[in-house]
Amino acid sequence: MPPDETLAAPSPAECADAVLDVVPAVMDAVRDAMRRHADAHFSVPQFRCLNFIHRQPGCAVGAVAAFLGVTMPTASAMVDRLVRAGAVRTETAPDDRRRTQLHITPEGRAQLRQIRRAAHADLSRALARHCAADLQALQQGLAVLQRSFSAA
Repeated sequence: MPPDETLAAPSPAECADAVLDVVPAVMDAVRDAMRRHADAHFSVPQFRCLNFIHRQPGCAVGAVAAFLGVTMPTASAMVDRLVRAGAVRTETAPDDRRRTQLHITPEGRAQLRQIRRAAHADLSRALARHCAADLQALQQGLAVLQRSFSAA
């Protein structure tokens, strides 16, 4: 059924209120799913660190610290644990021998996939309770958020 054209569209401010109300609950569900499936391999902060390195190949420890909102020593210790676990490898930057670049290893990539796959299954089960129209509306809303907040 097409949307009712007689209903007034919500204002951007009302939508912002809804996003601020909903996103924390969604993030809690995502974190809970990740936590349930990451425990065998990594803590949630380590998982977030690994995921960041995967999305930002060649990043430095400082970028990890900024992303996680932790100190450099904390980020460095976390990266060291991931290196010892075989999930991350370090490499000297070709343009600056003082800088170390971080890269996810094939093993780290496989572990990341496994954790994401399990968390995806949890989220899919939660969304399976909804009708097709709700899922279509969700998909459309997520597309709006993607367009609004993706880097230009």
